[in-house]
Formats: sequence, structure tokens, C-alpha cells
Amino acid sequence: MKYLFILFISFISADCSPKLSPDHNWGNQRWVLVEMKGVPVQQSGGRRDAYLDFEVGLRKFAGNGGCNQISGNYSLDKNVISFHELISTKMSCNDIEFENLFISTLENIDRFETRGNDLLLKRRQEVLLVLRTK
Repeated sequence: MKYLFILFISFISADCSPKLSPDHNWGNQRWVLVEMKGVPVQQSGGRRDAYLDFEVGLRKFAGNGGCNQISGNYSLDKNVISFHELISTKMSCNDIEFENLFISTLENIDRFETRGNDLLLKRRQEVLLVLRTK
């Protein structure tokens, strides 16, 4: 009887457990920008490459825009995503136009898709940013 009760509780717990969030495997890895608006992004392999790190449990992100440190929050529901409350340091760099384009594009994202090691960030059906785990 004791084992039947444990089995019953285990069955109920498994049935009621929350489903994994779509971003459950985004944390603990760096997502480097490899393509923006259909154009490959040159990688230096250094600290100035644009990237995002996700804090999945808190729905926060941090990273680099190519010059400045960036961070903010994101909302997620199924394949719908939005980035908001984005902040950035304000250092002056030679390629600030690239960073400004990256940040403004990130703010316009409304969908995502994962494909292998790539995270495709979209506006409607158009892929605007491709990030890859390294």
C-alpha cells in the first residue's frame, strides 16, 4: 500500500509539473551575433564582438553591442519574444553605427526560432538577427 501511494503521488506530480520554457537552454552560454539583416557579421574573437547572455530564470539579458555593455529584460511566450528596458554604457567607439543598428534591431524583435546552435530573432517572419552559441 505504501508503494502504491508513492507511485500515485509521483504520477500526479509528473502530470502537474510545469513544461519547460522555450528559453530553458539559453543560459550558461554566450550567444554571439553572426548575422544582422542578412549580412554576415565579422568576428574578431575578442571582447568587442556583439553578444548576448541570458539569465533565463530572471528573464534578463546582458552582453555587448560591439562597443558598449548592454543589458535589459525580455518577455517570452511560445515563439513570441520582446526585448525591453534596454540600457547601455556610453563609450565612444569607431563603429558606433554598428552598435546603434544592433540595439535598434534588437528592440524591434517580436519572434524567435532556434535552429541547431542558432537563435534566429525575427520581426514577423523576417530574420533580422542570427546569434550562435560558441
